[in-house]
Amino acid sequence: MGAANAADYAVRYDGAPPELRHKLERLTDLSLRRRSYPTTASLRQAAASDRDVIRRALAAAGYFNPAITYRVEAAGDADAQASVIFSIEPGAKFRIERHVVVYKDDAAPDRPATFETAEIEVSDRADGATLEDNQKRFLDHLLSKGFPRARIVARRAEARLAEGVADAVYEFESGPRATFNGVEVVGAKKTKPRFVAGLKTWDDGAYFNREDLVSFREDLADTGLFSSIEVEAGEIAPDGRAPVKVTIEERKQRTIGAGVSFSTAEGPGGRLFLEYRNLAGRGERARAEIEGTEIRQAFDVEVEKPLPRFPGSVFGNLAFINETTDAFNARSLELGAGLARRWLDDRLETRAGLALETSSVESRLRIAPGVPDERTYLVSAPLSATWDTEDDPLALSSGARASLFVVPYTGTDQFTRLELVGRSRRQFGAGDRFTLAGRFRVAATAGSALRSLPVNKRIFSGGGASVRGYDFQSVGPLDADGRPIGGRSAVEAAIEARAKVLGPVQLAAFADAGAVFSESFPDFTGDYLIGAGGGIRYLSEIGPIRLDVALPLERRPTDRGFQFYISLGQPF
Repeated sequence: MGAANAADYAVRYDGAPPELRHKLERLTDLSLRRRSYPTTASLRQAAASDRDVIRRALAAAGYFNPAITYRVEAAGDADAQASVIFSIEPGAKFRIERHVVVYKDDAAPDRPATFETAEIEVSDRADGATLEDNQKRFLDHLLSKGFPRARIVARRAEARLAEGVADAVYEFESGPRATFNGVEVVGAKKTKPRFVAGLKTWDDGAYFNREDLVSFREDLADTGLFSSIEVEAGEIAPDGRAPVKVTIEERKQRTIGAGVSFSTAEGPGGRLFLEYRNLAGRGERARAEIEGTEIRQAFDVEVEKPLPRFPGSVFGNLAFINETTDAFNARSLELGAGLARRWLDDRLETRAGLALETSSVESRLRIAPGVPDERTYLVSAPLSATWDTEDDPLALSSGARASLFVVPYTGTDQFTRLELVGRSRRQFGAGDRFTLAGRFRVAATAGSALRSLPVNKRIFSGGGASVRGYDFQSVGPLDADGRPIGGRSAVEAAIEARAKVLGPVQLAAFADAGAVFSESFPDFTGDYLIGAGGGIRYLSEIGPIRLDVALPLERRPTDRGFQFYISLGQPF
């Protein structure tokens, strides 16, 4: 017997259909070289086994009557290769003449007997992938038409070799047909079962539909209350009624988190929060957060109660904010409450509320248009609409978000703030290696002159969250001391390109632009300040750790040569 080890033989598939040649190379033991074959006898034994693999692959592609032989040509000398040659005559590619549905359990009323009655279109293709897809679509139909226990039993093609056609036979068990009848909750400790039942997406008495169960599970997951959720049909009664059985495992009610940041514009920063969920067992949430930088410190408390049937929530907040900026010093107390509603599969959220705000404002501007030190009292009715298709808000790898805010104020002064903001990004390239992201902001103020507008209610721009490369709030007109005056309107835009370069490391290049105007509505043809730079991102498990350096391209005497930013999360 001739010697032939794993490194000195070749495999050929003569006559194989072109679309299957590469597939065979990924299926047979000989091509995969899973073991060594020291003799021609061992090669023949492996070829005999691989012939069955080739036959099954041909059948899966619709070739049901192939002729397959093989031979092993031993190496002629020590430097030559042995060859394993499969000679394949696939024959004609069969087509499916009939699609036959067979149920292996007792008859149930109204279950479809054919693909035609289920209104499912099928072709005459006989390959395994097509037949598998046909069967899955039929199962989906059963699950959506009241058969929650439906399952696939088997599938086969019965070939009529002389005619070159086959019958595709699909075997199922449908189980009884069932209607929704309440919700059975298992595993709830703090959560009220009525709250879980209130999230259901169907009317009792309707036939079971898998899409309703999927939506129900997604709504449960969106509450953030549960670490594990299973949704299935419960026991089906003789009259066909069945509860939806929900098995849940509750998350810990408390979450504590912290974050740090640094920028040359705002100095070191930090954030600490405590969130408490499911306060009364109906999904209520309370969150207290302290955050601060050298120029802004805030303490904020938020509470929210879900309204599943609305669907939406009621919310309230209390905040104390201290600001020490180049333009003003202000200490503010805010109290607000409102109602939120979700629309269009939760992609759209609208909010309406009422807020009270009082501030002690000290202007640091020394020339007109400045305002004296003052105590302001304002009542506002914030209105907003947000369209959101983003994924993880920290990673921000796909989707878009756009918001429109309309906030009328009355009290010490009367004015209306209008603001439109948006951001999006798109990934492309092999493995989504590249990302192109963009952001815009347009803000306006109607109903008040700039001189009378409280200085802490003016619109400012500049800094790590708006126009990088410039100091905080410094984009726009300055007074004689180089302090930002602010305005009644502003425009901002930014674009950023990111590329993964090594594992979790991502490089970025960006350009930001912005302008602040004294007019109520922005002059889009005005003078813009532009900043540009680059950065590095480390895509950690808790989100991207970001380091950016930006230069002011329209540098003024008061502007620094560069700005430096460190923070957690993508900028947009």
